[in-house]
Amino acid sequence: MNFKSNETIGSQIIEYVKKKIFSGAYACGTRLPAIREFALACRVNPNTIVKVYAELSAEGLIYTDSTNGKFVTTDEVFILQKREEFLREKAAAFAQEVREAGGGADEVANLLGEAFRIGRGKE
Repeated sequence: MNFKSNETIGSQIIEYVKKKIFSGAYACGTRLPAIREFALACRVNPNTIVKVYAELSAEGLIYTDSTNGKFVTTDEVFILQKREEFLREKAAAFAQEVREAGGGADEVANLLGEAFRIGRGKE
């Protein structure tokens, strides 16, 4: 997370959790950290995590078991659909920035390919 970003901390945490879900780090049915535990880990007020979980629940990515906590949805197809929406949104924003800087699709494809190759070496 980047606490110097123009985005709110809550928005950054929402995106962090979505990435964990979409990457499979938080698999279908996985129990999410308790509110206080996650708030401590993120160094935020527990109310921020309450709002984060409420937003993720409203999107259908997580659900509440009243006695056991918050869990990632078990609907794998839904997660894949939401992942695609997320990636399309990121791609559209990136494409807009590239266009504004005078770049084109071929240039972006080459740069992204290079970035992925370099990224693999860091894993």
